[in-house]
Amino acid sequence: MPSYLDFISVFGLQIEQRDLQFSGFRSQVTIRDREQPLEIQSLRRSGRLYQLFYNLKAVSSTTAETYPWSVRQAAIHHQFDIDQGTALWIITEGGRDLKASIQKLTGSKGRPVDQNFTKPVDCFRSSLAVHLLLCQWSTEQWRWYIQWLESEMVEKVRSSPVTGYLSNSIF
Repeated sequence: MPSYLDFISVFGLQIEQRDLQFSGFRSQVTIRDREQPLEIQSLRRSGRLYQLFYNLKAVSSTTAETYPWSVRQAAIHHQFDIDQGTALWIITEGGRDLKASIQKLTGSKGRPVDQNFTKPVDCFRSSLAVHLLLCQWSTEQWRWYIQWLESEMVEKVRSSPVTGYLSNSIF
């Protein structure tokens, strides 16, 4: 998808990630008649597919003393062939923790339902498990990050010269 390539071209280069180009969800659905130019039988591609691109942001703790948190992001592209059950995943992320988590989910120690690829519907179900895992990854440490931000703000307000005008009872 072009939007994935646009995002990846600036991935990691931006300093401020507040612009809309650094967040989003895009989709493209191609469900046409069976005989179409996108069909490649040797690759088990029927040409009837959906594509998703989205990016997620997560926080993780660091060893830095001045700012002990790092906001990380991952760009996810998923293409799923609805007739064949084949999937293409491209996940761009700075660390290796997502790769290990996905391998654990779909590996021999994962749930049997997430490892069943016999029919297209089973493959679809397995792909949803990966999407859920990615969403869980992005939410893991936000609670503690927000608590840290709140405590930093309280400290800044208490040490501010303006604090004399404010009631200390709210802190």
